[in-house]
Amino acid sequence: MKMKFNASVLALLAALLILSGCSKSVKNLTPSEFPENPSNIYILSVEIREKKDIGGVKDSMRPKVVIDGESRLMSRSPIGDNIWEYEYKMPSGRRNGVYYFDIEYEVYTAKSTKVKSITHPRDGLAKFTLVNRYVVTLESNRGPVGSKIGLVGRGFSPSDQVIVGGQVANSEYHSPNALSFFVPSLPAGSAYNVSVREETGDMMVGSFRVDAAQMQVLPKSVSVASGGRATLIFTIPNAAPAGGLPVEITTNIPDSVILPEVIIPAGSRSINVPLEGGTPGIGVLYVETPGYSSLEVPVQVSN
Repeated sequence: MKMKFNASVLALLAALLILSGCSKSVKNLTPSEFPENPSNIYILSVEIREKKDIGGVKDSMRPKVVIDGESRLMSRSPIGDNIWEYEYKMPSGRRNGVYYFDIEYEVYTAKSTKVKSITHPRDGLAKFTLVNRYVVTLESNRGPVGSKIGLVGRGFSPSDQVIVGGQVANSEYHSPNALSFFVPSLPAGSAYNVSVREETGDMMVGSFRVDAAQMQVLPKSVSVASGGRATLIFTIPNAAPAGGLPVEITTNIPDSVILPEVIIPAGSRSINVPLEGGTPGIGVLYVETPGYSSLEVPVQVSN
C-alpha cells in the first residue's frame, strides 16, 4: 500500500509541474498604428511574464511572430528581459499587417522535458496600420491668450482646424509638416485639450495651459463731468483671437457710468472705449477678460 501511495504522489507532482509550465502572462505591446518612416521597418513586440514557473526549463523560451504566413523568431528587447521584439520590413505598397504570436517553451515532465506553446491573441489575429498623418508635438504647452503656437507633424492640410478646449482656434497652414494656431479666449490657470479636426474626426494632440496675460488701460483713473465724455484705451500684448476678445466692464456706481459693449476686434491689439458720465458719484470700474488679469479703474463723476 505504501508503494502505491508514493506512485500516486509522484504522478500528481508530475502533473503539477506540467501545468505550472503554462503559467505565463502575455501582453501585446505592438501599437495598432505606426507613423510611416523612410526605412519602412516597424517593431512588433510582446511582453511575456512567467508566474513562478517552477516547471519551466530555464532559457527555453522561443517566441515567434507569424506574419505573411511566415514564422519569424523574436529576440529579447534591450529595454527589458521580459520583452521580445522583431523588426518587420513592410513590403513596398503595403499599409497594414496581420499577425499573431506563437510562443514555444519547454517544461519538465516525470521522465524528461516537453515542448509547449501559447498562441496570442487566442481569439483571432492582431493588426497594425501605417499612418502618414499625425502630430508629433506642440512647440509649446503653455502661453497666454493670443499666443501663436506651432504644431509639428505630418499630413496637415489647409482645411485642418485646431480645437482648443472645445473652441475652434484661428489657425495657419504652413506645410504638410507645420501648422500653427492662436490661443483662443479661455480662462487662465487651466489646461485644455488640443486636437486637429479633419473630415474623419478629431486627432488628439495634447494639453495646453493658458497663462494669465496682462491687459493695459489708459488712463489709470477717470474723472468726468455729468453728461461729459472720456475715452478709455485698452491694450493687449497679442492680437485678439478669431471672433474678437470680449471685455466685461462692471461698476459699483451703475447710475454714474454709461459704457457700450466692448469687444477687441479679431487681429487687433487695442480698442478705444467711450465713457459717458451719468449722475455724480465716486466708484470703481471692474474689468474682466478671459485669459487676462483683472483690472480696477477708479472713476469719479462730478456735477
